Amino acid sequence: MAELQLGIPITIDGEEVIIFRDAIGTDSLAVGREAEVFTVIEQVGLDGRPAIYIDENELSTLRENFPGTNVYGLWQLLFANNLVPMGHEVVVFPTSDAGGVYLQMESNADWNNPASIKRSFEYTDNYSADLYGYDLSSAPKILVELAELKLPSSPAFTRVELFSKKQHEQTKRWYLTGAICLVIAFAAAAFNYTMHSVYRMNMAEYTTKKQLGVDLEARAAGLLKERLPRRPDNAAVIDRIDMVLAFDSKISTPTVSGHINGFTGSHVFLTRDNFPADLSTKIPGVTAELTPQMGYLLTVSPDEGVSH
Repeated sequence: MAELQLGIPITIDGEEVIIFRDAIGTDSLAVGREAEVFTVIEQVGLDGRPAIYIDENELSTLRENFPGTNVYGLWQLLFANNLVPMGHEVVVFPTSDAGGVYLQMESNADWNNPASIKRSFEYTDNYSADLYGYDLSSAPKILVELAELKLPSSPAFTRVELFSKKQHEQTKRWYLTGAICLVIAFAAAAFNYTMHSVYRMNMAEYTTKKQLGVDLEARAAGLLKERLPRRPDNAAVIDRIDMVLAFDSKISTPTVSGHINGFTGSHVFLTRDNFPADLSTKIPGVTAELTPQMGYLLTVSPDEGVSH
């Protein structure tokens, strides 16, 4: 027998709730007791499973006896946890050794299709008058473990509770709408003030940048007058200096005044003392002057017209 008890508070999924008898399928409503007033607690499922109902009178009694405790239907709980096996004409959920509730499929329908569910009802002593000749003791039984159950998405409500809940939600929506309108009004005022401030800042920045643009245009015009007609090419003089270095890697620049190196003029270097060769005869564009130290004062010409 399953350990799921009906009609009393039990703990499922960490919450104290009550699981109570419900009904599935419109045929269940036709065979209900006269005092029963059914209300829907689960609409028709996406897989075609019929709607699930609960008796409002019994639900109201549970509200009085256990205020503040959510109520869920038994079949609602079992279907929410995918515990109802399809493919059988009848399946039962035992609540005692020989009693419980059962789910019946249409006799000539596809028993694997939840849309073929005919009704649910109670049985005692493994017998139901609506299942004459059927041995309920041999029907597949649904057994559950409380620790593994998850609660359905929504508990059961009476129609009065649903109406009150909708009214409360509608009132909350009106309050929310009013609050949103106030927020929008304040936001619009703040936005207008901010935009006005931003406009004044942007105009000041625009004036500053406009003046800066005028100044830059004047500077650009001056730079255009000073720009070189073509890009300087110092490849020739660099090649000559490389050749000088190849002959004497210890060349130095003169320390006496009057000799200034630069790519706009000649390049002057001193070889080491007692340098053995006159590089003017070996490197075009280079002139050599013998120094008292028997070195050479080399002048590398920047003239690109000199071949080498």
